[in-house]
Amino acid sequence: MMKSVLLSLMAAATISVASVPPEMEGMDVVTRADGTFLVGGPTSYFDRILGAGGIHSESEMWSPNKLRQRLLVHRMSVVPSWDVMDPSVWVKTGNEMGDMIYYDMIRDGDQLENRTPILEGGFRTPCYHGFWATARFFQDDFYAEDTRFFRRRFVSDEFAHFGENYPLFSTVYGGFGYTNSFMNASILAGEEYLWQQGKSLFWIPVHYKPRVEARLDIKNLSVTAVYEDAEFENERYDKKGHRKEVNGSVYYKCGDACKQGMFQVAAGLYFRAIDDSGYVYTKLEEDVLALPFMQLRVQPLKNLFADVMVAVNDRDWLVQDSVETNLPVANQTALTLGVKNISGTSLNPIGETEEHSYGDTVRLVADGQMNLVQSYAGLVDTIGNFSLGLRGSFWAEYGAETFDREGYETDVYGAEQKLYYRSGDVSRVNEWIFGLTAELWLNAWYEDWFNFTAMAGYEHIDGPTRTFEVTPAEFYTAFSADWILRKSFKISHSLHYRSDARWNLVPPRAFVVKGDWYWDASFEQQFPKHGLYLTGTILHTLGDEVKESPNANPGRVRFICTIKKTF
Repeated sequence: MMKSVLLSLMAAATISVASVPPEMEGMDVVTRADGTFLVGGPTSYFDRILGAGGIHSESEMWSPNKLRQRLLVHRMSVVPSWDVMDPSVWVKTGNEMGDMIYYDMIRDGDQLENRTPILEGGFRTPCYHGFWATARFFQDDFYAEDTRFFRRRFVSDEFAHFGENYPLFSTVYGGFGYTNSFMNASILAGEEYLWQQGKSLFWIPVHYKPRVEARLDIKNLSVTAVYEDAEFENERYDKKGHRKEVNGSVYYKCGDACKQGMFQVAAGLYFRAIDDSGYVYTKLEEDVLALPFMQLRVQPLKNLFADVMVAVNDRDWLVQDSVETNLPVANQTALTLGVKNISGTSLNPIGETEEHSYGDTVRLVADGQMNLVQSYAGLVDTIGNFSLGLRGSFWAEYGAETFDREGYETDVYGAEQKLYYRSGDVSRVNEWIFGLTAELWLNAWYEDWFNFTAMAGYEHIDGPTRTFEVTPAEFYTAFSADWILRKSFKISHSLHYRSDARWNLVPPRAFVVKGDWYWDASFEQQFPKHGLYLTGTILHTLGDEVKESPNANPGRVRFICTIKKTF
């Protein structure tokens, strides 16, 4: 019972809207409500869970659990994901509402321009004596429409496998693998078009031809190796360049026998080796970069443990440590107390060190170091079919990463559309920043056909907020529910509100992302006997169409359909 209560506490504290699927895996920021999630597109967003401590985006911080995520200039991203799906065949499509087909049916008069779609199709075969094959094509055109007029001038073709919308990514790959009870191995190869947003706010076009990724998991050992032949293009100034890169990781995790003891150890190495020629948008100080790291858990008592992660090389270091205890207050009531610390010279020791987007050099590594200390407490109580939880924390940060803006340039298209590119360097807020957070949630369920969650959170930050790249939202509230009717029809929905957030260092002045209500819903007809699942999802309804990130596209209402057959 104690274990289930603790799992309930952790799940409710970290996932507020889990049932409504995002448009693509890795794009959970689209449906999350429990913090500040400002979406600039599938390859660029600001994601910060309320109560996480500090003012940085979660994707800006490297950690060992992100070893197989993509490095996009200075951020770790799940998008585009090369994680292999379960054995199945699937098709996905959808559009931003406002497409001419929809509007032909609901209104007369002048039609809007065609809105942008989402396309995906793929398969993974069942295992045959352990061997399987897979292939996948997917691209997300959402958030691409308004900026494509600017971006298309920097590339010589349509920069996608299909269509003319200049999607922020367009990926195709295929490969083989082998799976048994002892190991899981795969090798994938493909071609990819990808737009990455740099610190200058410039959209960087990268064409991988090819990209090859191999993975091997043998019990407690995980190995990843990636080869990328990337072409960089700046057609506007008639420049081209190439980067051949090999990167990957080796990671050894604590085994079952080790987990039974007081000391649990894991260690690994992340590496990059690059060879640049011609014009490239980003650079590393060294052509070869290695980051060894170690994790240690000390658990002297069943409900008391301490964790520490240390990563260090000749350029940077990063330390994350915490102490936490879980105390049974009553039969179905649990209390969690903890303190954590993050210190380092860089949030992402494997990221790029310079950006060259439009003539100026942007330094991506700040001098000095940051220090973040946070204490937190959580309580969860379960009575019958109800669970009530609350969590509070206090944190203090010195040396937070920010951007020292020195100037900017304006790119204009037509009478109204503008993009801003800034010059300067990554710097630090050399003052103390303090934060106080509180969260409350209520869960209710009935057997396996109904689950309801209501959540609310508040955070107050004291400090020089105008020096933050993003001033986070102060509060949120969210209501989500799942129904399963006749054991085969699933309805999921989420209604949530987030208060104002503000980008402070975007030329020529800060802009506010106004708080608003949003409603997402998903409907899935299941045929478990046949392994068939038909899903329709509508996202971002009720809220206004506003830009949530600089040089981005407004978030619009969109509808996605998925047909999936499992084996």
